[in-house]
Amino acid sequence: MSQATPRIIPIQSASPMAESETPEPTLSPAEEWSKDRIALDQFSREKNWPEVLKILRRLSVKHKNAEIYKALAQRIWVGLKTEAPAIEVVESLFHLLNTLGPRHELSPAICALAHLLVKHRSPDHEDRDLAIGQSQQMFALVCDAYKVIGDEAFAIWVKALRLDDPNHYLPMIFKGLEMMVGDTWWIDKEGLQEELEQAQRAA
Repeated sequence: MSQATPRIIPIQSASPMAESETPEPTLSPAEEWSKDRIALDQFSREKNWPEVLKILRRLSVKHKNAEIYKALAQRIWVGLKTEAPAIEVVESLFHLLNTLGPRHELSPAICALAHLLVKHRSPDHEDRDLAIGQSQQMFALVCDAYKVIGDEAFAIWVKALRLDDPNHYLPMIFKGLEMMVGDTWWIDKEGLQEELEQAQRAA
């Protein structure tokens, strides 16, 4: 009885390309910052504001250097000017509140703006409850710092600071953001403002 010829299974060797592949080098914080700034410039030129906002968020949260506050201010500015979900803008306002401190002169206005956003913007967003909770936390921090206790005292405080009047506190906040950024903006501020004005004229 003849024996069956044994089956020979070829051994597959790794391809030369696979052998030569090396993992991408880890970027230093300065290199990551530079890479994000380049991407920000590109998306700003393209007027791709959602991507601009993503990059500004990363610049203001992930990195640790002297310019993160400029990134935070521009992140808030873009979020307010575009149709970003309330949660995105409220989170950035909470970050600003923690940066400035609850006793800062702008802190009550920041809380009022967060409350306004959760009340009127993206009411059906899946994170609306989270945004509401954060705006309430912000008010609690500031009221504690200003020693505002009880509903009656809160109502008096709101009236005294005109926190129920966006036409009063919004210019204050925008002026504060512009002071944080300084003379050099990383985004096409005028381009975005022009888009908004065109949309208003067309409405």
